[in-house]
Amino acid sequence: MLLNIAHENEWKINFLKFLYRERILEIIILHIIDIIGTMAFALAGYIISSRADYDILGITFISFISAFAGGVTRDVMLGHIPGIFLASYSMIAVVIVIIIAMSLKYHSTHSSESLEQNKLFVIADTIGLSTFAYTGATLGIQSALNPGGIIFLALFSAVGGGLFRDVIMNKHAYVLKEDFYGAVAVIVGLLVILMNAFGFLNPLTGIGIIGIGIAVRLIAIKYQWHLPKMK
Repeated sequence: MLLNIAHENEWKINFLKFLYRERILEIIILHIIDIIGTMAFALAGYIISSRADYDILGITFISFISAFAGGVTRDVMLGHIPGIFLASYSMIAVVIVIIIAMSLKYHSTHSSESLEQNKLFVIADTIGLSTFAYTGATLGIQSALNPGGIIFLALFSAVGGGLFRDVIMNKHAYVLKEDFYGAVAVIVGLLVILMNAFGFLNPLTGIGIIGIGIAVRLIAIKYQWHLPKMK
């Protein structure tokens, strides 16, 4: 009897340890994805502000806005303290490294090509879009939001930084009118909801969802997909 109880308790402890390790792994991977998205949006912010002939202060400010505005607003809406304001400086360091590296390597400030033709910008912006949509949707699920709230969080996480950036730069909101952009964030959010509903949402499927988002955006750019416009 005592052996059976001890065996049952040991099984419960091992199961809890497994769940704990899974949860820690999920948090780590989500943080890595967030860092990748931050790097990508910081890079996109650098490129668009450099092309606008901003000085180093302006470029730094726009890069930070692009990288953090969407995530900060997302965290505030969820009632969390934004990670950028906490003790860890990893995110800030990542953006600073991007700015320094690009200032040394990137020299096409006055390029005549459009943003859609700038492959570095498109790739960086696409990665940022898909990763932030995924983290936004995932955090929405963890906060027990309904499907509408999850989609909204995915969308705003993905487009928020670019939206604030364009407003500050006095530009038309690129993220709301070009290249099937916001629709990709909605698709990513819907995939997260579906995977979670069927019990398949995990770090591996999450990476797959991000990959689908990236592929859809790049295909949309190649074939010039756009949502219908109201005339």
